[in-house]
Amino acid sequence: MVIIRSAIILCIFIMLFFGGCECDKYPLIKVKHEPVIARSNEQVTFTVTVLRTGDTPCNIDILVNAALVHTITNAQSGQTYTYTGGPFTSYEGTTVSYLAKATDNDYDTDTRGYYYFAITDANFDWALPYMPARYTGPHSQKEDLIFHRANDYTSFKSFVDDAGSKIWNVYDEQAIIEEPNNLDNFNFYIYSKIASVNSCGTIHSDADTEMPWRNTDAILHVANFGDCTNLGLSHFTAEGGMTKAFLHESGHAVFGLADEYDGPTYYFQPANEPNIWSAENGCRSEQTTKGRDPDVTWEFTSRQGGWWGIQHSIDNTVMQRGNVGDTWGIEAAEHVRWWFVQF
Repeated sequence: MVIIRSAIILCIFIMLFFGGCECDKYPLIKVKHEPVIARSNEQVTFTVTVLRTGDTPCNIDILVNAALVHTITNAQSGQTYTYTGGPFTSYEGTTVSYLAKATDNDYDTDTRGYYYFAITDANFDWALPYMPARYTGPHSQKEDLIFHRANDYTSFKSFVDDAGSKIWNVYDEQAIIEEPNNLDNFNFYIYSKIASVNSCGTIHSDADTEMPWRNTDAILHVANFGDCTNLGLSHFTAEGGMTKAFLHESGHAVFGLADEYDGPTYYFQPANEPNIWSAENGCRSEQTTKGRDPDVTWEFTSRQGGWWGIQHSIDNTVMQRGNVGDTWGIEAAEHVRWWFVQF
C-alpha cells in the first residue's frame, strides 16, 4: 500500500537543493470513517479534516471502493466535511476501502488512503475473529494494535464504539500523530473473543495462534479502576470511556516510554531517546547535547535509587497523567518522534 505524499516529497527536494521549504503552500488533509466496524445494514460516515488547503481553491475527492462518491469544492482550512454512504450490504464478510485526495489550484495534491475496514453481519460475525477497524498496510510495515473486550462488556457494539473513540478521539487528537499523519503507521483491529483484566490484561488463549503478527494488545473494560501495562510492554488495560488510562498506558506499551511521576511503579530508562534517566549525569548530558539548559534536570523520585528527568513548565505530561489534552513533554515527544522514524 502506498500513501501518496507528493507535497512532502517535493518539500524534501526543495530543502535539499534550495535550502528551504514552503510546505505550507501544499494541501494537507486527514480522513476517518465511523463506525470503525460497520454492520451490513449500517451507513458509514466519512469525515475529511482540512489541515491546510495549499493554494486556493482546493477541491477534495472522496473515493469508496475505488469509485468517486463525493467532491468538496473550495475546501477551507480548519474545516471538516462529511459524506455518508452505504449500507454496504453486498460487502458483508469482506472489507470496504476509502481514500481522500485534495488538489489545490497549482495541482499539488495530498492523498490519504486506501484504508480498509470490515463489514459484518447484524451480529458482528465476520470471516475471521479479528476484524480490521483501520487497515493501512502489511503487518511487517505497521504497528498492529488489537482491541480486546473484557468480560464486563454486555454489548459488542459498545465495545466497537469505544475502540473507535480511542482511535479518533485519543490518538488522532494528538498533534504528534496528526501531522504528517503518523496514524498511518498503525493497523487497528477488533478481536471478537473475550479477554480478562487480570495481570494487566489476559487475552483469549486463541489470540497467539490466530494473530501471531500483532504488536500490542489493548484490553478495554467498562469498570473504572487502576490500569497497568505488563513488564514486557506488550499489553495493557484501559477503561472504554474517556479516561486517562488509554493514552498513558499505550505510552508504555506502544511507544516504550517510562513513567514520569513519583509513585510505586516500575521505572526503566528507554534505550533510545529516553524520557527519564537512572543517573543525573545522563539527563544533564542529554540537555547539553541538545543545546538546552542542563539545570532543568531534577530528581523527580528517590525510589529505586533515584530517577531523573527535566522539570517542565507545567505538570501533568502524558507519562505523568495521560489526559488527551496533556503535553507529551520535550523528552517523551523526542522519543515518540524517534519511534515513528523506525517505520
